[in-house]
Amino acid sequence: MRVAILGCGYVANMYRLTLPLHPGLELAGVHDRERSRSETMARLTGTRAYESLDALLADDAPIVLNLTNPREHYETTRALLEAGRHVYTEKPVAMDLGEAKALTALAAERSLHLVSAPCTLMSPAAQTLWRALREGRAGPVRLAYAEMDDGPVPFAPWPRWINEAGTAWPGADEFETGCAVEHAGYVLTWACAMFGPARRVTASTHTLLPEKIEGQYLAPRDDFSVAVIEFASGPVLRLTNGIYAEHDHRLRLFGDEGVLSVDDPRSDDSPVRLARYRTLRRRRYLAKPETLDPVGGAERITAYRGSQTRDFCRVIADMAEAIEAGRAPYVGADLSLHVTELTLACQGIVSDGSPYEVTTSFAPVEPLS
Repeated sequence: MRVAILGCGYVANMYRLTLPLHPGLELAGVHDRERSRSETMARLTGTRAYESLDALLADDAPIVLNLTNPREHYETTRALLEAGRHVYTEKPVAMDLGEAKALTALAAERSLHLVSAPCTLMSPAAQTLWRALREGRAGPVRLAYAEMDDGPVPFAPWPRWINEAGTAWPGADEFETGCAVEHAGYVLTWACAMFGPARRVTASTHTLLPEKIEGQYLAPRDDFSVAVIEFASGPVLRLTNGIYAEHDHRLRLFGDEGVLSVDDPRSDDSPVRLARYRTLRRRRYLAKPETLDPVGGAERITAYRGSQTRDFCRVIADMAEAIEAGRAPYVGADLSLHVTELTLACQGIVSDGSPYEVTTSFAPVEPLS
């Protein structure tokens, strides 16, 4: 199935490098408002550079990947849906909850698919953790801890972070968008699929570094957040997001009988471990963890520069198959909207620090195996 790319910034390179893993997808063309980026991506992929968004919409590619800046997601996705295109969008669906709800309603009204990143729910790491959870390997899970600390990024040599396409990491945009908006979705997508809809979020957000780029004004956005998410099914998740503390992407599920852990939910090949509680005399402790066999076996994913290994096009391939088969995609619009609402709550965009009652929901998501 033919797909087009809107937005040829830093992240587009990861889609470019993992697209060949899915022979059922064909890149029809690319567009970016910065002409040089369009031409570079077109040259690297051997495809065409659309002159404008209108030119992209005049093509007949059924799926468009919206890889634009988060602030532009609402306007661009709306234009794509109104033109009859199925949309895969980078996270979040929109930076405003009302706009995200409007896009979801528009997609449903037009019988179009609206799927949002991240793509990692279909990864071996997510599916392996989910299987262990369903099998009760750690007993009933009542509490989860997730860290999405990226290290002290503002102090890092991030201006030298340049990918294989020659595109620099957009530090100013990332800082202005906010760390929770950028990264909370990885954990929240897994947690929502495995635990079901959330009902309440209590978040505390803070600005630790007011000046992240010396001498440059940035729109204010908190760079550290701690959120407690309560799920209707019972479990509670404590999620931190930040760009100041040391790098830590651990996810841990605490059960009555043990602990399930993943080093980094952003990486498809991150090992999943199980440590069981043991009792010796008057002491209860965790035994040495065992690494669980990955669902579907080990995978080899195209290498690219960055801190994670991920097949960025896995969910897009499923989306294409869903269109051909007339079924719903694995990651549907309602789940994407729910994750967007939780993300905005974690960043403090829809909440003021008091407990926030979640307004969206979604149908249960089934594991792949």
